[in-house]
Amino acid sequence: MDKFGFIGHPIEIKDFYKLNSAIRFIPNKILESSLKWIPPFKVSEIRGIRSTTGKEIGGFLIGCPLLPKQMLELDEDFVLQKIIAAGKIAERLGAEIIGLGGYTSIVGDKGYTIAENLKTPVTSGNSYTAYSTCEAVCRMGRAKNLDLKTSTVAVIGATGSIGSLCTKKLSECVGKIIINARHRAKLESLQEEVHNRKLAEVTVEEITKRAVKNADIVITTTSAPEALFDIEDLKLGAIVCDVSVPKNIAGRNNPKSGITIIEGGLIKLPYPPDFGVDIGLPQGIVYACMAETMLLTLEGKFVSYSLGDAIGLDKLDEIAAIGFKHGFEVFLPNIPLH
Repeated sequence: MDKFGFIGHPIEIKDFYKLNSAIRFIPNKILESSLKWIPPFKVSEIRGIRSTTGKEIGGFLIGCPLLPKQMLELDEDFVLQKIIAAGKIAERLGAEIIGLGGYTSIVGDKGYTIAENLKTPVTSGNSYTAYSTCEAVCRMGRAKNLDLKTSTVAVIGATGSIGSLCTKKLSECVGKIIINARHRAKLESLQEEVHNRKLAEVTVEEITKRAVKNADIVITTTSAPEALFDIEDLKLGAIVCDVSVPKNIAGRNNPKSGITIIEGGLIKLPYPPDFGVDIGLPQGIVYACMAETMLLTLEGKFVSYSLGDAIGLDKLDEIAAIGFKHGFEVFLPNIPLH
């Protein structure tokens, strides 16, 4: 049976308590400061991942015990070596491809150094995450009778791999895209690339609150460890898809605003597997980054796939087709697939 490895990490310190109830008595600050000295470890074995074609695979969850803030602030080489050590555990367990979850996919050169230091191919899952994000907002837009061809989309974190893929893909079906990120030169390069395709109008806005102000659809894909805007900054009736970890939007939604907030990057598997641990999602639902790793394993496509920022639309379209083949679906509660 083909198997994969998937490297994850705690988003909050309380996530660590789920793995070992005995450490719940350790004060948060002491545990947090100790995380960087805890080596990576096998969290669980995943069983029963099945395709609608009949093929079955297995996998392993590997824990890299660092919080998002630590991955951004600690020495980059130290963090990379810890992720590589987690990858080597997956290799010893027999994984034929390794997925990078959460912040493990954005450290350094976003997967290339990790792949170079492992014998097993690596993917960030960003191609399938971008596809599922675009599909989710388009389905929600249709459900709300939004005319996508005349709609404005704001992409926050547009120059990252997920953001740039979303920008390019949505330019095929919406009227205007406002792109926002930290580096203007990269924004202007992306703007020119989409402009050359002669599809949607693309404008650059460096101030996040201005970028979201008049957008019908907002997609956030940054690695910022804090919120970048408040729900009150949004247009009434806007659709927001926040695929950032942690979330980029702050505030409490007022039902009267008509604002719809959806969690992007979620995939429904055709048959619920046994994860051997609580992953914090409904049964049979996984994050798209993990789903991409599963799909490449089901397909027997053991090559490094989604790495770096310059991922082509061809990979987004290819992994989407592989997903359809194996019965994987974008998950959006209460919204029909078609």
